[in-house]
Amino acid sequence: MGRNFLDALSGPTGILLLAFALAGGIAYAVFGASTRHRLRRWYRNEGLTTAMPCSYRLHECGLDSSEPHHRSHIPAWRLRRLAESPGHFFIEIEGVDDLVALPKRDLSAEQQARLQDWARFCIGQAKPSDTDAAEQSATEPADEAPLDLRFRLTREDRTAMALRQQERFWPRSRLLRRTAIGLVFALLLVPAVMLLLWSIDPDRVPVEFALPLFAEMAVKTFWPVTAGLCGLVLLGHVATPFFMRLNAKSLGKTLHQRASDDEVRVLISPKGTISRQRGLESRYDWAAFTGIERRGEHIFVLLRRGDPLLLPARVLNSDQMQLFDRLAATHIGRAGDTA
Repeated sequence: MGRNFLDALSGPTGILLLAFALAGGIAYAVFGASTRHRLRRWYRNEGLTTAMPCSYRLHECGLDSSEPHHRSHIPAWRLRRLAESPGHFFIEIEGVDDLVALPKRDLSAEQQARLQDWARFCIGQAKPSDTDAAEQSATEPADEAPLDLRFRLTREDRTAMALRQQERFWPRSRLLRRTAIGLVFALLLVPAVMLLLWSIDPDRVPVEFALPLFAEMAVKTFWPVTAGLCGLVLLGHVATPFFMRLNAKSLGKTLHQRASDDEVRVLISPKGTISRQRGLESRYDWAAFTGIERRGEHIFVLLRRGDPLLLPARVLNSDQMQLFDRLAATHIGRAGDTA
């Protein structure tokens, strides 16, 4: 039995096992480097490689941030904790799957000490305000905010956001390129393994006899291995969109369970856009946006930097949709593309 097993390893079965072992070893070896390379390429495609001037003001009421065309406020009672890594400080936000990253290289020793003192004093100590920021703005004049939208994000909304991010990280052109590389690898793997085995003892079979023999073996004996590998590559290409949607649904469900079910209020006016959610406030000038992207029942207002602002189409009636399109066309320059 043992000899039969060894004989099987020296035949097509062994070649197949060796091929899978090589493919798995190569994938494991390059996974970390390829992930970092894809992230860097994604940052470059999203225009996130250049440094953006940003300032933070830490005070007893919370944290204020300011960058070009965008200002935000996080109340102290929405801050969860201050985490630290070798190169950064991270301020986590309660009920939001997001954080504020502060690079240590830009902070002096005194600023780092004051940051830690501020975290001990403010984070976890403050209590929610009796008046929500959204309630405070209820008295704003109607002409200041002609479009006032209120909604709660559902699991389907978060699934749409996750799917959009995945599709931008893995666009169709990249999937086609990955499939083409996989097919070339599958076609060359068996000849490469045969060449490797021959190179161990090339004197046993001279090259003028080895090449015709290898060609005959590849066509008559090992073609099922090559066909199987090509089939797996094509199956992966066909199944990738399905698994992306499945993963987006799972991620949307997880995010919906982790995030707080707070009402989102979005005020859109000729001066800009304000987004409020239980104390959190973000103010955007129109110059912060680059376009509008429609995906089914969701509208994404694209930002120059950062995740887009999501507006479910269900919260806009026909008149509000027309007003939104006019504001977007006037201040962004175009009403956007339909995806």
